[in-house]
Amino acid sequence: MPERSIYEQLTGVKVDDTTLEQLDFTRNSFIDTKSIEYWKGIITVSKILEASRTYPHGLIIPESGTIESKELAAGGGTAEFRPTGTEIWQVIGLSIYGAAGTPTIIVNLADGTGTCAMHSGDASTSPSSFFPFEAPFTISNTLYLDLINTDGANAATAALAYSKVSL
Repeated sequence: MPERSIYEQLTGVKVDDTTLEQLDFTRNSFIDTKSIEYWKGIITVSKILEASRTYPHGLIIPESGTIESKELAAGGGTAEFRPTGTEIWQVIGLSIYGAAGTPTIIVNLADGTGTCAMHSGDASTSPSSFFPFEAPFTISNTLYLDLINTDGANAATAALAYSKVSL
């Protein structure tokens, strides 16, 4: 079977849907005329993807800032703040509040198999109060925020303020 170019291999794949595995073409690790042409294609596609997904120098992407809210039900309700695909979010603030009482909320960083506790404490009764933690920090599809409401009687609302730094 003749060697296919990187362009032929990625035909019909959207830039947003391109994965690192699709760009891992280590089978052409030797140097000859054919492999040089092949690697030129991969390097070109890599640079195009980098330019289309990130803003120079890792700065936030202008006009990408948003606030996302999620409900945490009483008695173990959970919520995930998790970017989709290859997006990376820079978390700027987190506000957690309860309409009645002050539910206790645990904020974890999670990767799907384990968690790392960032903070545990009572939510505020005011949506203007921020939950204490070190900001800004980044989250991705593989390392994201996982919130748990440990209060059996009171629900809570979590609002996350973030900007995208990579698409």
